Amino acid sequence: METDVLVRFNAWWRDGKVSEGLRRPYRRRMFAEVQKYMGMRQIVLVYGLRRVGKSTMLYQMIDDLLRTVKPRRVLYFSFDDKRYGLDEVMDAYQQTVLHRTFEELQERVYLFLDEVQKIDDWESRIKVYYDLYPNLKFIVSGSASIALRKAAKESLAGRIFDFALGPLGFDEFLEMQGVDVEKVLGAQDIWRRSVLPLFDRYLKYGSFPELVGVEDDEIARRYINEDVIEKIVYKDLPESFDIKDIGLLKALVVMVTENPGMIIDFASIARDLHRDQRTIANYFEYLEFGMIVRFLLNFRGSPIASRRKLKKAYLATPNISFASGRSLDLLMPGMRENQVLVVSGADFFYRNSFEVDFIAQKEGKIVGIEVKSSDADVAQLAKLRGKFGSRVVGLVLVTEGEGGDSRGITAIPLWRYCLSKGTDIAKVDKKGV
Repeated sequence: METDVLVRFNAWWRDGKVSEGLRRPYRRRMFAEVQKYMGMRQIVLVYGLRRVGKSTMLYQMIDDLLRTVKPRRVLYFSFDDKRYGLDEVMDAYQQTVLHRTFEELQERVYLFLDEVQKIDDWESRIKVYYDLYPNLKFIVSGSASIALRKAAKESLAGRIFDFALGPLGFDEFLEMQGVDVEKVLGAQDIWRRSVLPLFDRYLKYGSFPELVGVEDDEIARRYINEDVIEKIVYKDLPESFDIKDIGLLKALVVMVTENPGMIIDFASIARDLHRDQRTIANYFEYLEFGMIVRFLLNFRGSPIASRRKLKKAYLATPNISFASGRSLDLLMPGMRENQVLVVSGADFFYRNSFEVDFIAQKEGKIVGIEVKSSDADVAQLAKLRGKFGSRVVGLVLVTEGEGGDSRGITAIPLWRYCLSKGTDIAKVDKKGV
């Protein structure tokens, strides 16, 4: 491996700093949480959808390290280009940069490995280095949730802490625009009027940090299609799986893009597309692997019973729906519902004799969440309380307009729900809801 390849990734070896274009000034909320684990020996894993800021976070961590650590003790490498393997990178780093072996290290060395899921058997390879050389600190990132977390739990148990970096939150979007979120939550009319147009833009394409300052819809659509969707469908997934029908993969993405929250019946979809049912199921798994699609299970009170029922499919962010270019009037109801899923972190919906959009569960207790155009329709949520009784600790109706508290059901407009994180509704000033 040529030394100049490593140098190209690690310009701080020459000038002692990370360029502003790479580290960028705004730090995601998760940055501080991840930083707490930098002093520990365990591997740090940051995973998430393409373009949500994982690489930027790594560069920001490197920038902080360079205040106290010699530049050549910090290595960054991206495996997005698969020409090089882990051993090649590690050997070249020891021979041409450190001029010593890892066994001879007296001080800690920090190894930032980006898109680590593209290394064959990455977890076993890193485990060898981790176990043999106590002065190596690994910080790795990737864009494949299932593979990364499964590998981490199975092969690196006790050796790794993992963090999911989600799409940009509305609070983060506002902060990047210079808006004081606390004043907005105070519900002063002047702030509300200024925030609503920003929320409209956020729903369309504000989940991606690089689009925060963009106001041109076409530029945003092209960015999401080319830098996110197409790279996952045409590059990431084919590199990870033996995918023979990329056209089918793209068709399934379009299907969910146009109908977020759709019920996934593999048999029915297979008939409609004239494909094998197992192929349809596998391809949806690939899309979940690439973090572009999320599945919800029909809540039945037990994991086994829930898995037997049909699933719902949503997108990692409603911005992916916007990128389709279809009429916003048609897309917006699904986009709003998809955004509630992102904020709530729900894993379930309820569909039996009645329906509730989302069920969030924690320690055996549940919160029911409905998304409606007004705060008048609370019947489904009331039925949920009747069905599950004391297990229900919260009922939330997310509306388009301003609502209130009705029969123990909290109604809240979507923009405020996003700012409240969807969890601590009780602390929201009810006069401003």
